[in-house]
This record gives sequence, C-alpha cells and structure tokens, in this order.
Amino acid sequence: MIKKISLPAMFFCAAFSALAFRPDAQKAAAKASWMNVSALDTGSNYYMEIAQDGRALIRTESKNSATTRRGRIPPQLAKDFFREIENSEVINAQSAAANKMVFYRGEVLKISAYITGELRRVNAPLNTFGEAFSHAFSEAKKNIEKLPLEKNLCGFLSAEPIEGDALDQFRENASKEREVKNIETYDIQKVKPLFDAIKHPYRLIALESQGDLKNIRDFISLYQLYGLRRLFYVPSTRGVFKCQVLEAGTDRAERAAAASGGRQPRI
Repeated sequence: MIKKISLPAMFFCAAFSALAFRPDAQKAAAKASWMNVSALDTGSNYYMEIAQDGRALIRTESKNSATTRRGRIPPQLAKDFFREIENSEVINAQSAAANKMVFYRGEVLKISAYITGELRRVNAPLNTFGEAFSHAFSEAKKNIEKLPLEKNLCGFLSAEPIEGDALDQFRENASKEREVKNIETYDIQKVKPLFDAIKHPYRLIALESQGDLKNIRDFISLYQLYGLRRLFYVPSTRGVFKCQVLEAGTDRAERAAAASGGRQPRI
C-alpha cells in the first residue's frame, strides 16, 4: 500500500543557486524557459513558461483556486525575453553568488533556461536581473495574462530532483516498505509526460487527456512507487525525483462541496 511521508520543512535560502545539467543528459532543444515567481510581501506565487516562437502559459494559484492561461504572445516579445536571458549576468554566472535578502520583500524568480546547451536553474531576487531583463519579463507577462483561460487540460505533472537530507529521508522511509530500486530510463520513456518531466525538472508538463492521468496512475501501481497519486517519488538512473500532479484550473470550494456530496475528484 502506498503511504504518505513527511519531508523536513524546506527553509528559504538568502542566496541563489545555478544548477547546470550535463550536456549528455540534457540536449539543447527548441528554446524554452520556465519559472516560478513568488512575492515575499504578499505570499502570492505563479508559474510562467515561454517558448521562443511565442507559445506561453501562466498558472496562478491561490488559497481557493488555480487557473491556467495558455496560447501565444507576439514572437518579438518572446525573442526580446530570450535575448535578455542570454545577456543576463545572473543566469550566465558559472557559480552561485550570495545576495543580501534580509530586507528584500519583492518578487523572487526561480528560472530554468538553456545556456549554451546546458539547462540552468537560477534562484534570485527579480531586481538583481537588471532593468532590461525586468522590462522584457514584464512585457511578456502582461501579454500572457491576456491569454484565454485553459479549460481542457486535465492537469500538469512536475518533477523535482531531491538530494541531501531529503534524499536520505526518502530512502529511509521507502525502504521500510520494500527495497528501493532504480527504474531504467527505457521504462520511464513509456509514460511520455513522466519522461518529459524528469528531462526538464521544475517544468509543468501538460496532461492533455484522462489517458495521461491513467498512464501515470498505472505506472505508480506497477512499480509500487512511494507516495500518493498526486505526490510520488521516482527512483531512476538520473536520480530520485519528487513528482506532483497539479490542477490546471479548479475552484477548491466547489471541489470540497462535490466531495462532500459523494462525487469523487477526477485525479
């Protein structure tokens, strides 16, 4: 039986980090960038994704609801944004650099982008990226927020690599149930959204159909993965990943009312 585990609370770090994946593991693809933005003063957060051809989406989440907008923005805005990514000293930094954030209460940007064929993850205050980057970011965001609401997606899947204490605790708890064995890449490839999520950590991979959800649930059952249907762990030859199924759009008050009336949620 799959059980829920409790991971240690993750504390916010005042420094940002840049994570580069080996070129042999992460081949350069069509340019795309995805990011999580959180505001320390309001507690709000959202996810945004932009491709160089103008494809884009934004997912916002509040206490009571989640909404997704998806479509295309003018390609020139996307090109301007990627130009500033390539010019950003923060993103191009080869090593982590400390940022004084004791009194900083603005937006914090966690952004993933391909730099010279490597996928980098940078976590830093938005105001450290420079005026030109902030302008390109704001213009793209304003246009993405005008895109139509997405009503057809069944959800998103994301994968986050775990290490250190979190990895040790996962192995300790999971091994109480059964031996933890790595799943081969060949087997993960059979579930395309899961494979895409592991190839692109922190990216929200769209689940376009109920079939995608069923394939994920079947994979969890087949390999008796540790966790739940919405939060589970995949031990692989690339490392261990914490995977989450997120809603594309929902009103949680309505969802709770539906559940109390005996109707089961879709996921």
